[in-house]
Amino acid sequence: MFLQKFDELERIVIQCHDSPDADSIGAGYALYVYFKEKGKDVHLVYSGVNRITKPGLRMMVEKMEIPVKYVEELPACDVLITVDCQYEGGNITRFDTPLAAMVDHHPSCVPTNDWCYIKSEYGSCCTVVWLLLTEAGFDVNKNTDVATALYYGLYSDTGQLSEIYCASDREMRDTLRIDRELFKMVVNSNLSREELQIAGEALTNYYYNEQLYFAVVKTRPCDPNLLGVISDMVIQVAGIDVCVVYNETPIGYKLSIRSGKQPYEASHLAESIAADVGSGGGHMNKAGGFVHREMLTTQYKGQAFSNILRKRIESYILKAREG
Repeated sequence: MFLQKFDELERIVIQCHDSPDADSIGAGYALYVYFKEKGKDVHLVYSGVNRITKPGLRMMVEKMEIPVKYVEELPACDVLITVDCQYEGGNITRFDTPLAAMVDHHPSCVPTNDWCYIKSEYGSCCTVVWLLLTEAGFDVNKNTDVATALYYGLYSDTGQLSEIYCASDREMRDTLRIDRELFKMVVNSNLSREELQIAGEALTNYYYNEQLYFAVVKTRPCDPNLLGVISDMVIQVAGIDVCVVYNETPIGYKLSIRSGKQPYEASHLAESIAADVGSGGGHMNKAGGFVHREMLTTQYKGQAFSNILRKRIESYILKAREG
């Protein structure tokens, strides 16, 4: 069993990706409770530019008493476990550690070894963690907060359970005994009024390519999770096969990417946009990326990012059509 690897290690740090979402927090929290009950010295952390500000996530952390902490230095540990991301990947702050382990549901984007448990066929990292805990004989349902956190992670990463294609995702959904009232509270606190205004402004001024059927939306600075909310909405619009929602950060541009039609794959588009200037990846329908301003300026001095982005999307779509 994968989790048996950690039996002889006493100090464990679990790291969510930067700007953690419900899937990363839920998966990390479930592992935290598991190791805590085994008597380990365990910490649940995240880092990066942005703190958790999304109302639903803040409520999730508060109501479920999830001990996730923002850090700029890693607590002393024997092993660092990254959840819903990969060590030295593009969406996680790198910390030096004596041993790096990974639990994830995204395709491998870094070198892996026996300390990595990556299952890209699953809809959420929470499903991966649920399977690991089940294999270890840990009853998730004895802790309602853990069960609810895992369910919310799956819900968030599968388009409100509409994109469940794996039997294990369905099994977890059907067997978790969750706090329904708490779940409703968290789901119904997805946006703040300010975020609603940001989304409205962005959607009023979007770019649409009538020949290639793609849309680009720029938002003003906001919680990165809002980009995903907006892109989920845009890809549902008739006549839009691909969309990219982005905003500017102090060091570059954060991207949320969606694809709603073959032969386009969001993960491949993310990689194409970020090629040589950042990092990107994800799944067939959903992906994300980051473009570093310094790298962009070196190659495209004086050019607006919006123009570079559109050209890279156009290039990807034309190549994808050619097969």
